[in-house]
Amino acid sequence: MIDDKLKTLIILAKVKNYTQTAELCNLSQPAVTQHIKALESRYGIEIFRRNGRNLTLTYEGKSLVDSAKKLIALERNIQKEIKKQKGQPKKLDIGITLTAGGYFIPEIMEVFKDKYPNLRFNFHTDIAENILERMRLNELDFAIIDGTSQTDEFNIELLFRDELIIIGPKDHRLADKKNVSIEELKKEKFILRHEKANTRLAFENYLSNHFDNINNFDVILEIDNTAMIKQLIIAGHGLSVMSKAICEINMQVGTLKQIDLRDFHLERGIYLVYPKELENSEIIDSILALKE
Repeated sequence: MIDDKLKTLIILAKVKNYTQTAELCNLSQPAVTQHIKALESRYGIEIFRRNGRNLTLTYEGKSLVDSAKKLIALERNIQKEIKKQKGQPKKLDIGITLTAGGYFIPEIMEVFKDKYPNLRFNFHTDIAENILERMRLNELDFAIIDGTSQTDEFNIELLFRDELIIIGPKDHRLADKKNVSIEELKKEKFILRHEKANTRLAFENYLSNHFDNINNFDVILEIDNTAMIKQLIIAGHGLSVMSKAICEINMQVGTLKQIDLRDFHLERGIYLVYPKELENSEIIDSILALKE
């Protein structure tokens, strides 16, 4: 079994904050400090350097983090191989972003239910950044994420293009207006995903390209739950930026309406991300068939 101290180290190296690491690892902050000190004592190195509140990995610390990631990945491979030899049902760990999950989880279940009746699924929902990190640790078999991903570590295949729209309740004052200006939107309250979510980043990039900024909007709530955002919008608490695909049914039944923002067209890709060694595998080919 992998030493939990190494897992603590990997999280701290990523977030560079002891308090946040303690929360993510379900530990006290002193326990996180003890884990790092124990590793430094064991290997005779300094792992982090402090500069005020900033944490920076030393050269030796970075080497230890890289080795810890490889060790955790190796352990997971061993566990999977043992389960395979014992004849236990195969389980797929799939990373998926919230937007992609709303569209693809039912699709995946439909494709695999007859073809692989003994296959078990574990969907891990998170933002793309965290999902890719878990893939590097070999904790996930593959992932479906929204937004672009600049990495050559994995194979990346575009599944489809996803349109982002401004969405509001059916009786909103802008619901039936044509060519709404960006200045009119700034007078409205907004409910958005948190700042690291790809939907939010795509909208912020759009604003930046049009010489504007999210700080000029009245964002009253940030929440990382698309279903809850839709319910809040339907209840009249504000507007949002969301995937058109996951709002389609609501718009068809009339509970949500697309706001016609002038000259607004924003798309991003939904991608399948998988290890290079799974190229041409039957399971990956089954997922890729969804785009055909």
